[in-house]
Amino acid sequence: MNQQQNPWFPVAQSNDLVPRHVFHGQLQGVELALWRDDQQQVNAWENRCPHRSVRFTLGVNMGSRLRCQYHGWQYQAGDGRCTLIPAASNSTPPASLCAQPYAVREQDGFIWIKLQPAVPGDLPAPSFAPFAQRLRSLPFHAPLAEVRQALAGYALLDPQCVVDSLHLQQTEHELQLTWRSGEQLCQVRFYLQPASARRTIVHSSTADLRLGIDEVRWHNRLLTDARRRLENSNGVIARSHTEDSRPAATSPGQRRDPQHLEATVVERWNTAGEILGLKLALPADSALTFEAGAHIDLHTPSGHVRQYSLVNAPDEREQLVLGIKLEEASRGGSRSLHEQLKAGDRLRISQPKNHFRLVPERAAILIAGGIGITPLLAMGAAAQACGQAYELHYFVRSEAHVAFPERLHRLRHNCIHTGLSPEQTGERLRIVLQQADPQTQLYVCGPKVLIDVVSSLAREAGWNDADIHFELFANTVSHAQDRPFDVRLQRSGAQFTVPAGVSLADCLKAHGIAVDTSCEQGVCGTCRTEVIDGEPDHRDVCLSRGEQQSNRCLMPCVSRSKSELLVLDL
Repeated sequence: MNQQQNPWFPVAQSNDLVPRHVFHGQLQGVELALWRDDQQQVNAWENRCPHRSVRFTLGVNMGSRLRCQYHGWQYQAGDGRCTLIPAASNSTPPASLCAQPYAVREQDGFIWIKLQPAVPGDLPAPSFAPFAQRLRSLPFHAPLAEVRQALAGYALLDPQCVVDSLHLQQTEHELQLTWRSGEQLCQVRFYLQPASARRTIVHSSTADLRLGIDEVRWHNRLLTDARRRLENSNGVIARSHTEDSRPAATSPGQRRDPQHLEATVVERWNTAGEILGLKLALPADSALTFEAGAHIDLHTPSGHVRQYSLVNAPDEREQLVLGIKLEEASRGGSRSLHEQLKAGDRLRISQPKNHFRLVPERAAILIAGGIGITPLLAMGAAAQACGQAYELHYFVRSEAHVAFPERLHRLRHNCIHTGLSPEQTGERLRIVLQQADPQTQLYVCGPKVLIDVVSSLAREAGWNDADIHFELFANTVSHAQDRPFDVRLQRSGAQFTVPAGVSLADCLKAHGIAVDTSCEQGVCGTCRTEVIDGEPDHRDVCLSRGEQQSNRCLMPCVSRSKSELLVLDL
């Protein structure tokens, strides 16, 4: 056995890397995306897309490239260089856009990683040689030092072990045991993979190639028993006084983020078509205050952050009620909620935010399309509770697509319009708006085409822009005509170029400027930034027409510049 510390670690068995699959590994706290290309070469990358830090393991192994599931950026096998940005498909991505590859080698049936950048040429091979018969790789939820101590007594778990025959060799990451089990000689070799400070993966092998399935299962039972004893020991096995076992610097209560909460799923149901209803219970010590029209940021199981409106009536504050549509082109957010979420699961959510409030004491017309009903249900319930005049018009494809029907039926002034063509929808809206008082406040939520039609018809009928309020859940922006432009930061004096195909927000972050973003579609208003000079190219759906025409602010997640230079108040 090698007595020197070996920087190579096994992180998977060769057969874990099946064709067109991405394997999730971890070493010393670093998450890894491991994948085999169609040339059978193994790639080991940091499990993070450089664009939005979404895990590569959520993406697609295309054979010669890995495609991120979020915005579809593609990275070639080998050096990890970005080869395609769909939003700027006619231009070549900068050479600096690369995944982080690590040194990797496939040897003796294992995938070996060295946590240093991959470099051309041969690297010294791992010196650890497992026995010929590989056994199961098993994770232990314990620090490496404790796992090593537990495995030193592995042979003693064998009832027929002849104690006097036991021989142990070990280094920091390796153990080899030889003993007699009755009349049979047993040899087993372990290599310990420090996945993280509190998790160790044990790779094991034995010298006996004649093992049948019963003998393999026997070793697996011993190893599982060793894990169970260690994880349930509660101090029976002495804890190592090493860095691995140091207590956390702060308690969980001290680490609480005041801007976020941990909510528990208490109920899920299908409320209509492909719309999932969710009820989330809040922590016992939380007391949320929010108005109708509010939304939350929700961290989905896929790792994406999505915004969802609160359906809550005014008297519902102990639980949050959401409606989540399964998007056809889902990049993982809504799909992971529909397919993976179950009662009892916990989700990280933000404090409620509101850019879509009811104007007090003013009559309201609420117009919803599809999933856009969610905030308007809350608005209708709030208006009804305080005696504010309102009427709700809900446009859906069919009765089967009516979401939260029980809540709709509680609203006294609702009208459901089903199965209308676009032309019929426009005519119905024209009648509704022409019959209404233009002093009434108008609220619209749904697809962009609906918002555009309602806004246009309302202006024709005499509405002022200030009285037309809308919320859009998605904003389709074309980047085909993007061109580079320069940005100067007024406060720091820094100046740089924003390339075509790269958002202004991303470029600011790349230069160390903290910009809060959320929807990344110009919908939510989180990233609003003041403009000192220059003419923005507004592509958001958050700012009013007046705000856009003033050119005094923009949404850097989607908007760009029409002028050669844009000066920002940053």
